[in-house]
Amino acid sequence: MAFLLSTDLSGSPAVSSNVLAVAARRSFRMLLWQAGCVAGLAAASAIFWDIKAGWSVLAGGGIGLIWTVYMTLTLFRHSLNHGVQMSAMTFVAGWLIKVLLTVSLLILAFRSKAMAPLPLLAGLSGALAAYWVWLTFRVNHADRTGGK
Repeated sequence: MAFLLSTDLSGSPAVSSNVLAVAARRSFRMLLWQAGCVAGLAAASAIFWDIKAGWSVLAGGGIGLIWTVYMTLTLFRHSLNHGVQMSAMTFVAGWLIKVLLTVSLLILAFRSKAMAPLPLLAGLSGALAAYWVWLTFRVNHADRTGGK
């Protein structure tokens, strides 16, 4: 969770604020970024290839957004009580839910005649790439600013 190690919106350390609320807001912004990237990739696929490719990219991207949606909701829920009931099991359970949903939805999508396999994987890859681009270029990492 790189969000918890970073600073708040003003650039100062999030010591006195609810760190989980700050993380939930950042996670929501990341979700919007990912959804925008997937929508743009789907639109480009629909224009350059066909509608089936566009829908397949959109479906694959939606599958890729599951983790960010789940973590945004979890962080928001825990921010309401300042993480009183939060544990490592919360994140392990989230990871298991994400893996099961992703694999199940990919199996269903690959078996569907309405989806094209390569654009489906392109949408999933696009959502994951957007996630890592956001983390790489948008998050101010705490370890970069101070220690030499």
